[in-house]
Amino acid sequence: MKPRTKRERLVVELSSKLPAITEAQIRWGKKHCFPHNAYRCKDEMWCSECGKMWVDVTGQKEGYIKCPYCGERLEVKVSRKTKDNAVSYLTVVTTSGDFQVLRHFYTARYARKERDTHYFIDEVCQQWITSDNKEIVIAKAMNMGCRGWIHTTDMSLKQSGNIYYPHSYDIDGYVYPKVNVLPILRRNGLRTSFHGVTPAVLIRGLLGENKYAEMLIKTRQYSMLEFYMYRGGLSHPWAVNICNRNGYIIKDGSMYDDYLRLLDYFHLDTHNAHYVCPKDLKKAHDELLKRKQKIEARERMERERIERMKKEKELKRNIAVFWKKIQPFLGLQIKDEGIVICPLESVTQYYQEWKTMHHCVYNCAYYARKESLVLSARKNGKRLETIEVNLNTFKIVQSRGVCNEDSKYHKQIIRIMENNMAEIIRRAAS
Repeated sequence: MKPRTKRERLVVELSSKLPAITEAQIRWGKKHCFPHNAYRCKDEMWCSECGKMWVDVTGQKEGYIKCPYCGERLEVKVSRKTKDNAVSYLTVVTTSGDFQVLRHFYTARYARKERDTHYFIDEVCQQWITSDNKEIVIAKAMNMGCRGWIHTTDMSLKQSGNIYYPHSYDIDGYVYPKVNVLPILRRNGLRTSFHGVTPAVLIRGLLGENKYAEMLIKTRQYSMLEFYMYRGGLSHPWAVNICNRNGYIIKDGSMYDDYLRLLDYFHLDTHNAHYVCPKDLKKAHDELLKRKQKIEARERMERERIERMKKEKELKRNIAVFWKKIQPFLGLQIKDEGIVICPLESVTQYYQEWKTMHHCVYNCAYYARKESLVLSARKNGKRLETIEVNLNTFKIVQSRGVCNEDSKYHKQIIRIMENNMAEIIRRAAS
């Protein structure tokens, strides 16, 4: 994208004058942007820093060890892997003119057993932020996907985001410790550390995008700062002010927010330093959580008791309806071709039919349907199919065997039922 405004033309000019990455920055990036491992397979170990292999008979499978070749301190990993490729980002924070500049370097390490380790470092993105919180991005082209940089392209002006992700160039890289910031950012509390927050996100927050960022960083509530910047809001800002007045430093922002919500649950005063400044945050959090869990367990038991009572009441009502409906059909037997068809005469029989036939005659409460008469077809005592007859139309609605499949006697059962439907009609009319 070509520069169109005076500010964009100035940024392009200043960008061309930025120095290349220094050897000191490269050395720092190699040391801090990647894990340093020694991979063990049986008695052989190799170093992810230099690729050299050696024999180690100590049998050490965890902890740290020093590479006998490059002298690097390595963490021991038991693995058969013979290569260790890793990608990370190195962020250099500097200033140019009236701009706060974030320079993001794509860094890749290619390590293989018994081969020299190679590094690839390429500047892929620059974020130029003004004191009035306006941003201009200069970056390389990307493939479709998550930062699939095209390293052969030149840096050019880009849109800072899109409607779905307004800050798509915010890169959470390892920040080089020599940081230069604008005077307004220094005044607002930023020094050299970003306290676990993506640099661009914290800078925009300190320039006025977030209400409490400056207060949190100046009062050294760094855990709450990280939580606040990623959550996007404080549920109890007054509680943090009380902590600051009492010199209380919050160690775990996420747990502290949960703790405050538990105080609300128990209607405890979140304006009282006794509650909002606990001596042991984890202990206080866990105690309230256990109390809440006990209350919820009691409430759950009460809901289940009420639900059981409702089901029992409904079952009694259904049994009464069923008993009135089944009276004319008690003792009915239809026999033909060795098959005996009898109505299910109790809810217990519905349950037994369901257990044997593996269909929904009991679970769907067919016994509670006023218009349905359910019969069981058997031969030599073995259940064959379950038959439903509609008492309004006196038609066979369905006849199901085991697992709702038709038995080999299906057609016979249907024929027998149709031939004897008059008896069912006679009994229903009586």
